[in-house]
Amino acid sequence: MVMAQGQDRKEVVLVANAPPLDYSFKELRSCAELETEEPRSGTKRTAESKEANEAQADRSPSSPTSPTSPVKAGEPKMRILVRKVTTSVKLNNNMLETISGLPAALEFCLPNPLLNLQWLDISFNQLVTVEPELLRFHNLKALYMHGNCITRLAAVDRLRKMPKLLSLTMNGNPIESNKIYRVYVVGALGSLRSLDHSTITDDEASNAAAWFEGHLVRMKKRREEMALQNNDS
Repeated sequence: MVMAQGQDRKEVVLVANAPPLDYSFKELRSCAELETEEPRSGTKRTAESKEANEAQADRSPSSPTSPTSPVKAGEPKMRILVRKVTTSVKLNNNMLETISGLPAALEFCLPNPLLNLQWLDISFNQLVTVEPELLRFHNLKALYMHGNCITRLAAVDRLRKMPKLLSLTMNGNPIESNKIYRVYVVGALGSLRSLDHSTITDDEASNAAAWFEGHLVRMKKRREEMALQNNDS
């Protein structure tokens, strides 16, 4: 919430979530196509709105370039403005093999995506790993990656650099068939509250964290033993 005051009038700006930008079922093969593709629903950022947002960010509430008109008789002394910000993007059911270039592409779709994006659906594509590009979205809280082609549990480790992540889906990837899949993911990502649309209880989180800590110790010991064997051979 932002409050501006001038000439006996107050303005309160409330920020609300705008509807998701929906690029699902678009047969997208690269993130760069977002620059020219129109969403199924939601409001895509335009060049005009981009310039307006940048100009507004440069002005302070008390700036003479944005004066507040005096209150007339009978008018309320406070005006409430609601500014809608897009925080969710749907890219599910496309043909993406990589999300390379996604942060730059989203600059054409919503303001400041690296900070504003909180919910991202990239399920049912052809992604094979968790790419470093995802880690640039520092405020991401929900990430849907089910129905892709991720084969290595270690790919999940990258998401440990996203402490705000609360909800994750990975079911429908080859890694789901691994018998330690759930305990590994829950243990590796301590911030999670839901995995594959299933709530993570406190007991499950605690047990998984202990298991994962032991797993790291075992893996370290195994690497050391393999190094010794290689040195002896």
